[in-house]
Amino acid sequence: MTQTTVNSYFQQLISDFVEKGIFPDTTVEASLPSLAAKINTPSDKFSFDNFIHSSQTPSWSLKPLNLPTKDSSRFGLDAPVFVYLPAQWQKIECLENACQIYDETGNTVKQTIYLIDKHKWKETLIQFFSQKQVCGFVYYLIQPRDFHQFICCIEEGNRLWICGFYTAGDKILVTKADATDTRSLDLQLTSLINSNPWYGYTQK
Repeated sequence: MTQTTVNSYFQQLISDFVEKGIFPDTTVEASLPSLAAKINTPSDKFSFDNFIHSSQTPSWSLKPLNLPTKDSSRFGLDAPVFVYLPAQWQKIECLENACQIYDETGNTVKQTIYLIDKHKWKETLIQFFSQKQVCGFVYYLIQPRDFHQFICCIEEGNRLWICGFYTAGDKILVTKADATDTRSLDLQLTSLINSNPWYGYTQK
């Protein structure tokens, strides 16, 4: 696949979901060889599934995230959302419109998390696709009909931006992260792919 093909494939997948409520009933993924190279994996062996932790993994855990009161009340959330983080990322700071997760030093932001509604997300995606080119993505159906997960990687020189979109009805949790080397890319993909912000809701 070319970057244009991967980007178009992801854009169509997202557009079908947002515009028509159409979504795959199974996992969908595509990526360029350049993404596999950044994780030191042969392109024919690369899969986003490789980052799934199917059982409890030392130094990793789902952590509850109490989103800002303003956003939480606006969406009527009655439980925290959950993100999957390495133990060394302990510092979490909630701002007025976002939460930031810091690295082990407590000085560098590793992830920024937003809670927005589907209507605003739709508007943001138009701008997103006009400026970015996706080099890899995966879609997971967490639980039909409302719970979905989209992860995409955007290549900008030596840096990769990783975005996670976790949907639940009219709610979208957006995680923005970046990686500058193999280790940070491995951590970010592991975190975003294993995160299930709606764990407390899907288990009800």
